[in-house]
Amino acid sequence: MTRLLVLLFVLLAGPAFAQAVVTTDNVRSELVSEVATVKPGEPFWVGLRQTIRPKWHTYWKNPGDSGLPTEITWKLPEGAKADPIVWPAPTLFEIGGITNYGFKDESVLLVRITPPADLAGPLTLAADANWLVCEDVCIPEEGKFELVLPSGNAVAPAPPATRTLFEQARRAVPTASPWPARYGLSKAGDPTLLVEARGLKPDAISDVYFFPAEWGPIATMARQNASITADGIRVPLKKGDAKTALPADLAGTLVLTEKTADGNVRQAFDLSARLDPAFVPAATASLANAVGAEQLSLVQALLFALLGGLILNLMPCVFPVLAMKAAAFARLAGHERSEMRRDGLAYTAGVLASFAIMAGIVIAIRSSVGEVNWGFQFQSPVFSLLIAYLFFVVGLNLSGVFEVGSRLAGVGQGLASRGGTTGAFFTGVLAVIVATPCTAPFMAAALGFALSQPAPATIAVLLAMGLGLALPYLALSMTPALQRLMPRPGPWMDRLRQFLAFPMFASAVWMIWVLTQQTGADGVLYALGGMILIAFAIWLLRIGSGASAATWLRRGLAAASVLLAFAATLKLDDSPATAASASGGPAAGVSFEGWERFSRARMAEAVAAGKPVFVDFTAAWCITCLVNERVALETPGSRKAFEQAGVVKLKGDWTNRDAEITGVLKELGRAGVPLYLFWAPGADRPKILPQVLTESLILSELSSIQQAKR
Repeated sequence: MTRLLVLLFVLLAGPAFAQAVVTTDNVRSELVSEVATVKPGEPFWVGLRQTIRPKWHTYWKNPGDSGLPTEITWKLPEGAKADPIVWPAPTLFEIGGITNYGFKDESVLLVRITPPADLAGPLTLAADANWLVCEDVCIPEEGKFELVLPSGNAVAPAPPATRTLFEQARRAVPTASPWPARYGLSKAGDPTLLVEARGLKPDAISDVYFFPAEWGPIATMARQNASITADGIRVPLKKGDAKTALPADLAGTLVLTEKTADGNVRQAFDLSARLDPAFVPAATASLANAVGAEQLSLVQALLFALLGGLILNLMPCVFPVLAMKAAAFARLAGHERSEMRRDGLAYTAGVLASFAIMAGIVIAIRSSVGEVNWGFQFQSPVFSLLIAYLFFVVGLNLSGVFEVGSRLAGVGQGLASRGGTTGAFFTGVLAVIVATPCTAPFMAAALGFALSQPAPATIAVLLAMGLGLALPYLALSMTPALQRLMPRPGPWMDRLRQFLAFPMFASAVWMIWVLTQQTGADGVLYALGGMILIAFAIWLLRIGSGASAATWLRRGLAAASVLLAFAATLKLDDSPATAASASGGPAAGVSFEGWERFSRARMAEAVAAGKPVFVDFTAAWCITCLVNERVALETPGSRKAFEQAGVVKLKGDWTNRDAEITGVLKELGRAGVPLYLFWAPGADRPKILPQVLTESLILSELSSIQQAKR
């Protein structure tokens, strides 16, 4: 019994006893040696190898805005020595707006051990290690390690697999920088790092980031926008929260990706930049603290989402669906009030259910990919084609080409004529689908907040936006005084229903046009061919009924036609790409006439030169963007004012996915387009203009430049 109790105690104690391997719920840690036999007085290397649970991470020597670095406390024989940890190059983690530096998947922390010169017998290495491992939550963990190595007259290497592990670990350690580095302070006190690596090709270097060796001097939450210049690598930074002055030598690790003949290679360099008083950086295109970039609380975000959803009812993309619902509701005039209330609640349920599903999709994509933006689905050619089909079928139904049963009333006759709770529900679903490429005032800040927050806040904000979209119709269905203002049913209802088919056909044409910007001319062939097949299927289903062999044959042909139409999606390229219109050619969906293509480098160059800069982030599928261009940005008065003020006009096309534009949107807390930035001459930060522009607003912003010139 005594032996059994001792064994049970050992099993339960686990890592409390020293061992070479310690396994916790999140990290497997192992103390390994590069040698199998040590020689007295001759240094050798050991490593703490940690295999980290997927999606979790541990921390670097400077953990960033939160976290704790891994620590190792050694217990060695007298005369032995352990050097400080040699850290591998870190990885950047951004979680909920917090920036951390650390390691994922696996890391090896190297330590050089010097055994006693008079060592006789085996060398016992004992160490207590503790680390913090985090995902959505952080868990402190620890382990006690012991490694016993025999000693001899000569060093005996470890097995080949272990030696390979150490070779890989050394490759992960930053090398000393081959270039001198210095930094200067702007008038605002913000440092700019200049690594004098002359001759680098800008198109061969990407993902440049400077990891400061210590917390405090440099703000880790400020996004770094490095650029490759004739002088080398220039990294504008922001002063950190440390109350002391910046050090005379700023130490850290510069990490970059270089495009080589063998592919992209990640490189890391340890450097120390001296403070150069003669180097006073000019204003940089910093997006931090942009004027108009709201920092919202959850309550403010919910209010903005509600207001944005309410205003969304006035946007042109939602008009056709709302008109359909209004026409259906007018047919209820004179019916029981309970029936009207059911209709309003069903419509609201359809809207809220659609936003809830959208929130679930957003959360799922964010957990797997890491980030998601509003309107992301319209960057998919497959989605554009499917929505074009939907608009086309709804238009055919409204024009009277075919009728469908009550089960599909949401996209059929029930939407415009019979009504019904099913029809009202699916009208709400359709309203959300057509509303996603639209952006209304208050929406941008609310969406930017929602897409960067934990799941409960994301769901709450999107549901608040859905409630705002449904609120006018819900209020109408619940208020008898408003119902009395509705016109009485009559023959005009059928004519209105048929008329509403044409906005749906126009919406289908618009989606085909968007598709051509994403896939080229072939997109027109696939879309129109698919619509012909769908129309053919509908015709086949209308010309007969019953259960005869001919009827079943027609149904089979109709099903084959529909499947063939949907098979067109397999031919579409749905991979990430630069917008097709980026070339600015005559067939481009986003016109670049009078504009330069957006790039961070060009933006930084123009701002540093003290020029006024206007940036328009747009997309071919963004109706609000296109309307703003017609009524505000491309009017004769605005063009003349831009020219007279000498404004550098940059346009970013987000029709297809673009990582650089997505990064800017995320940095400014925005979830989609349109987004308009304006730098006054010499300004070090931009002003964010409203999402709905007018010519007078543009002229007002530019007039200050004209007056300053006088």
